[in-house]
Amino acid sequence: MSEKLILNVIGDPIEHSKSPVVHGLVLGALGVDNDYSRVLVKKGGLSEYVENAVKSGVRGFNLTMPHKVDIIPFLKEIDKDAELFGAVNTVSIKDGELYGYNTDARGFVLSLEQNGVDISGKSIVILGAGGVVSTLALKLSDMGAGKITLLNRTPEKAEAVCEKIRGLQKSGTAKGGTKLSWGETGEAAKYASECDVLINATPLGMSGVGADYENLSFIDRLDPRAAVIDLIYSPPKTKFLAYAEKRGHKIINGLGMLIGQAILADEIYLDKKLDISGLYTKLTSGDYTI
Repeated sequence: MSEKLILNVIGDPIEHSKSPVVHGLVLGALGVDNDYSRVLVKKGGLSEYVENAVKSGVRGFNLTMPHKVDIIPFLKEIDKDAELFGAVNTVSIKDGELYGYNTDARGFVLSLEQNGVDISGKSIVILGAGGVVSTLALKLSDMGAGKITLLNRTPEKAEAVCEKIRGLQKSGTAKGGTKLSWGETGEAAKYASECDVLINATPLGMSGVGADYENLSFIDRLDPRAAVIDLIYSPPKTKFLAYAEKRGHKIINGLGMLIGQAILADEIYLDKKLDISGLYTKLTSGDYTI
């Protein structure tokens, strides 16, 4: 009988996390006996959690706010993406040592690839400048995006993300070549006409948020071939995506990224190559509820 795979997701707050459901589906599809639990770990509580996790045989854990950066001093090694982004979302425990990874951006890229969206040389507009935007913009830049424009209600935040990426490009840590610009969310119509991929990375339209876009007419300026992406997965189709779909655009919600990063994390936990494309297709087929 194989040993049960014990995994956690930690953060504060943590009760909203869909990680147990998503990883449960991935591991269930693989026939892996597992126990995946949410664990509330407040800021400053990592040392106690890590000690207990190692003692209790936890094989690995995912992290959400506020621990994605704070975990780094506890790690023996981190992978290239985690080092580049300065954030960790996946930790594997081997022989009492912690190894850190970041599967967020690769999960997003997997979602793009599976939906036939090529970003090489393309102009990308991202609405929002919050937590994950820096990670995604860096990854898209590293993959050869032609231009990335960040639009935010507070443009200074968008500018800070762009300057961070420019600094990494100048130092050679990140690939150069991608043009970076920023502006206010209200300027979306100005940039939409030259946009190949439009991404909503704000919480507007998310279940429970209570706020949404009041005016989506900027989508009317998009080229009909432009892809429209929302990082939100609940509801499955936001007003933002429904508007774009009505105009004939390819639309992608955030479920693919959620599933993608989980598959990649489970590949790390299991320490073996998985049929990533096959699992992704199976879990996004509509037969599963997340």
